[in-house]
Amino acid sequence: MLTRDFVGGVASIALGAVYLFFAYQLRSSALDDSMGPGGLPRLYGWLLVGLGVVLTIQALLAPRLATADDAPEEKGEWDGQGRKVAFAAGLLGIGVGYIFVIETLGYLLSIAVLLLVTALYLGAGNKGRVLAVAVLGAVFLWVMFVVVLGVRMPSGLLASLGL
Repeated sequence: MLTRDFVGGVASIALGAVYLFFAYQLRSSALDDSMGPGGLPRLYGWLLVGLGVVLTIQALLAPRLATADDAPEEKGEWDGQGRKVAFAAGLLGIGVGYIFVIETLGYLLSIAVLLLVTALYLGAGNKGRVLAVAVLGAVFLWVMFVVVLGVRMPSGLLASLGL
């Protein structure tokens, strides 16, 4: 029977492999340091593959090492997982939506909307505080990337203001 650990381990290996494929494709830029632009993405990819291998091996060895007393109850192991996958798909949908609106709205507005929608989707309570955090967070990120680091971001609707 496929356990959640086995499926999760194999999925981690696959995601890590895809991540590594793209990490090794990164080109050098003006923001290079001694590690290069692909240094951390490569490290993350290898960690993801390594942890997936460990989880897969653990899942394969667990039935052989288990005794009759500590055998896990397999019935119901997958109960409720569909709801969790649907919730994760909703978060992925928010991220995909951000990609589609960033050119039109611009970085500042789209990151504010992303922060707001994500917080509300995750069940944040105080709507006024969430709105303030979204606006201040967007301004902070815009200042950090555009002003401090000099990274060009899409202006979108705010192009006429010079932002």
